Amino acid sequence: MYRFEKENQDLFIALASILNTKGAGIAMESDFDHWKQHQEIKYTNVPYIGSGHYMGNEGFYFKAQRDFFSKPLEQVRDSFPINIDGYKFECVSISEFEMDDDRTWPESVGFIVTKNGKNVLR
Repeated sequence: MYRFEKENQDLFIALASILNTKGAGIAMESDFDHWKQHQEIKYTNVPYIGSGHYMGNEGFYFKAQRDFFSKPLEQVRDSFPINIDGYKFECVSISEFEMDDDRTWPESVGFIVTKNGKNVLR
């Protein structure tokens, strides 16, 4: 199965880097192995990339580091659109921190990726 985000990981690393340079605080993947005891959690330069559907468009999302972005949601949203190597990243969703009985969901920013005006996931 074709996984755009896996085959184009450098684009997502670049996008997260741009957003972090603007102060967003994007959550990164870790190389933590839960089977090893007493292991320190080390984070990579690869952002956590989720997939989502936004008003009929397939896209992706980044989660906030430590539940909240380091800047207001409006400023994260206003950082878009971002163009990288012929791809256009457009913000389509901003989610606030949510909590219910025993779960929490961090803030997130949803976006679609287009090239030559077409969604890369179609």
